Formats: sequence, structure tokens, C-alpha cells
Amino acid sequence: MTRITILEATEKLDIFIKMLDDLYWETASMDHKDILHNLSRNLTDELIELHKVSIQDGHFKYEPISEQLRSISPQLGWLADNLSQVARRTRTYNEAHKLVREIQLLIN
Repeated sequence: MTRITILEATEKLDIFIKMLDDLYWETASMDHKDILHNLSRNLTDELIELHKVSIQDGHFKYEPISEQLRSISPQLGWLADNLSQVARRTRTYNEAHKLVREIQLLIN
């Protein structure tokens, strides 16, 4: 298994949160928007905590900080399975498809 550093995790979360914003505006379903908002909120909380870590410690192995991050795993799984219903644009789908899997590996 590849060792992901705090710096790499911070970068991945930042990119994924921006992708969730794109997905939020593309989907028409309020249920989908609720799930995307919840994911974004929880991941943003994790990102805020990671930004508190000293830059000198960025090379250490990443481990999720907030407990709530583990609780979003089912929603990430749902998003991975239903991404074609949420993403309207091909570019968004292709980028999100890869990122969802990376974030799932990151938090598990």
C-alpha cells in the first residue's frame, strides 16, 4: 500500500472539495445536493484541521483527524456507484470518477 503524506492528502482533499462543488451545481436532484453538501462539509472540516499541521510535518504519513470523516464512507461509496446520475458533463464525470476512488482509499 502506498504511503500518503499529510501534504499529499491536503492537496487531494482540496481538489476533491472543488470537484464536489462542480457536482453540486450540475445535479438537479435535491437529494443528490444534500449528499454532496454533507460530503463537502465533512471534508472541509478535515482540510481545516490539516492546515493546522506545521508545514515541517507535511512529510509524515496521513491519518484521518476527524472521526466524522469515517462516517462519510457510505456516502462516498454511493457517489462512486451513482456518479453518472450526478455528473452532467463528461469532463466532470471523468475527473470525479478518479478522485472519488482516491478519496475512498485515503479515508479508509
